[in-house]
Amino acid sequence: MARIVSSVQRADEFLEGAEQILSRTPEAGYRLDDSNVWFIGGHTVDVALYYTFDSDHVYFLSVEKVPPPEF
Repeated sequence: MARIVSSVQRADEFLEGAEQILSRTPEAGYRLDDSNVWFIGGHTVDVALYYTFDSDHVYFLSVEKVPPPEF
């Protein structure tokens, strides 16, 4: 994560926030087409977290840097 996000505090906040949300409502992310892979994007960091889940667990698959959104 340090290679992707320069601010350790922001990276930690993103991961902790994602963990809190996904542990309660994994459907809060966005599903990739018809796969079992979902993603959630950062609001304070330009990263996307990819994950999958079943009825008991959420599995983090990957974190990657993404371009910042254009407004």
